[in-house]
Amino acid sequence: MPHHATYAVPNELLDVAVIDDSKTMQGIIRSMLNAMKVRRVRLFDSTEAALHSMLHEPPNLIISDWKAGLVSGHQLLRMVRARFMEPLCYVPVIILTATPTRAIIDKAMGAGANLIVVKPISPAVMQERIGWLQRDQRQLVLGPRGAFEIEGVRETMLAQKERAAAVRKAATTKPARKPDGAPVPVSPQAGGNGNMPADQWQAFLRTKEQLERKAGLKPDDGATAQKPVVKPAWTALRRG
Repeated sequence: MPHHATYAVPNELLDVAVIDDSKTMQGIIRSMLNAMKVRRVRLFDSTEAALHSMLHEPPNLIISDWKAGLVSGHQLLRMVRARFMEPLCYVPVIILTATPTRAIIDKAMGAGANLIVVKPISPAVMQERIGWLQRDQRQLVLGPRGAFEIEGVRETMLAQKERAAAVRKAATTKPARKPDGAPVPVSPQAGGNGNMPADQWQAFLRTKEQLERKAGLKPDDGATAQKPVVKPAWTALRRG
C-alpha cells in the first residue's frame, strides 16, 4: 500500500497544481506557495485543462476549488482516484470551498479528498495543511469500487453516520405514556412519609386512630350516628 505523493517531500521539491476559475484566487494561492519556497506551481482555470497536464506529468499535490469549470471537485476526485489513473491516483488533493456544508464534506471525503479547507485561506493555514500532509503516514488502499481510498476514512465516516443516526433516533423517540388512572407504584421499603418503613407507618396510623377515638375526635366504627327527630310543622298545626 503506497503513501501519497506529498508524504515526506520537502517544500523545495514540491510540484503543486492549483485549479481555480478565479484569477484572483490563483494569484493569492501562488503567492502563498512561493513564500513557502515551493519548487513549482502550475495554475489551471478548469479541471479539464488540469487533467490533460497532470496525466503527462503528475504533481505532488493538487489544490482545487470545489466548483472549477464544468467538472466539479467531486468528479475530479473520482477520476483522479481511479485505479487506471496510476500514478496520478496517489496524488493528495486539498479541496477549497466557501460553503463547507456537511453534505459537501461527506461527499468530498468519501471520494478521496485528503483535506478540506474553507475559503478565504490564510498563509498560516496553507502552510499548516501542507505540513500536515508531509507528515501524514496514512496509506492509499483499493476500495470495493476499484478506486483508491485513504486508509481509515471509510470506517470513520461509517462510525460518524451511526452516531448521528442514534442521536436522531433518541431525539425523536417519545417516552412511554402511562394510562390514565394507573396506580403509582410504591416501593415496599418506603412508607407514607417517604422515610419510615411500611410496617412502622401502619402501626403509627393505628395508634393515632385509637387515641383519636378515646378523645372523642373520631366515632367508633360500630357506633351509629343518631339524628335528632324533627317534627314537621304541619303536624303541630293539625293537632292544635
